[in-house]
Amino acid sequence: MQKTSRRSFSKAIIVVLVAALALVMNSFASGQTASKSRTLVQDTESHQDTPPMIEILDGSLIIESADQLAKTSSGGRHYYRKSTHPKLHHIKVITDSGEKIYEDLDPNGSLTKIVITWINEDKDTTGDVIITGGTVFQINSDKELQESNQNKRRKYKLEHKGQGNGKRIRIESIEITNKYGRKTVFWATPTGTGADFNPDEFRILIWRE
Repeated sequence: MQKTSRRSFSKAIIVVLVAALALVMNSFASGQTASKSRTLVQDTESHQDTPPMIEILDGSLIIESADQLAKTSSGGRHYYRKSTHPKLHHIKVITDSGEKIYEDLDPNGSLTKIVITWINEDKDTTGDVIITGGTVFQINSDKELQESNQNKRRKYKLEHKGQGNGKRIRIESIEITNKYGRKTVFWATPTGTGADFNPDEFRILIWRE
């Protein structure tokens, strides 16, 4: 495997999600942190020492990208794509306390995908965002994402607003399918509605190559 430079990893997509603090692991696919080749370990160490600079917004699903993604819409779905550095190289999920709850050091494969299911504060509307890589890196969203620029390493910000009307959203579940087709699902701790709808934050980090 060709060693990937830090410049390449500056193309990382950092996905910032807001969800319940206490996440329950429903199932964990074996082998995600199994030993890889020396080259892969060295590649991983070469980019992990660059800390992600994350902006957290309560009650939202935010995607921060070093690249501007091309947007298209079809069949009620909204697609944000990038053809350079399209492969998923490394996936990590971290809680707001800094605890690592998932890591895949070699996720690239046709079966790999991340499905994020959100729910609104009234618990009467739900939807999803699906992230895949391969020949094209793609974010497939049920709703159009609000785009803006920011003065950060990851300049491009995409924010999911749920169904709108000022209703907050949180992540109900995260399902990650690895390149072998094995699935890992995380469920957020149940919460109330209205004033008792209390999401906290965690992060999904995705490096591309």
